[in-house]
Amino acid sequence: MSPGIGMPELLVVLVLALVVVGPQQLPVMMRRVGQLMNQARGLAKEFQNSFEEIGRETELAELRKEIEALKQANPVNQIKGELDKVAKEAQAEPPAKTGATGLPVEDATPRPAVKSDRIDG
Repeated sequence: MSPGIGMPELLVVLVLALVVVGPQQLPVMMRRVGQLMNQARGLAKEFQNSFEEIGRETELAELRKEIEALKQANPVNQIKGELDKVAKEAQAEPPAKTGATGLPVEDATPRPAVKSDRIDG
């Protein structure tokens, strides 16, 4: 069985309304009940629409933040900036001759032999 109002329940409600209100006032009361139900539906729909609108605005705000973050973190611009920086450094000063240890490398040109003051013997 469904939990809704069936025909027997509706008949009992109508008989009670007829007894309590009377036959002359019953149509007026039913019209007023219908108007109140229509207003309640309208308020519920307006309430639901406002929640949906707030949800859409929140989603749009989040999307705007993400788009702005992507614009700021543009990897192409970052790479170009780094390459420009390296190119400027390379053109600014020639690299010093250093070995793997970071110490200056001596020239590979042979030097003339120096006579020693030592006496062999």
